[in-house]
Amino acid sequence: MFNEALREAVGSLVQIITPVDILTGTLMSVGESVAVIRTSSNYSPYIPSEDVTVRLDVITYVRLFESQSETA
Repeated sequence: MFNEALREAVGSLVQIITPVDILTGTLMSVGESVAVIRTSSNYSPYIPSEDVTVRLDVITYVRLFESQSETA
């Protein structure tokens, strides 16, 4: 059930909180037991993006960021 809810957010900007780390980036994929998030460096344009695999059983919290669309 958690997997399905995360799969609906693939492609969205997310923040994944674990007991050890906080990852912010684009949710790339969700499998049976892992999620892949593409992080990017806000500190330097010289540091490339990195795909990080996170086990679903260690995720404490997931925050979804919705894009603000402008209406005319």
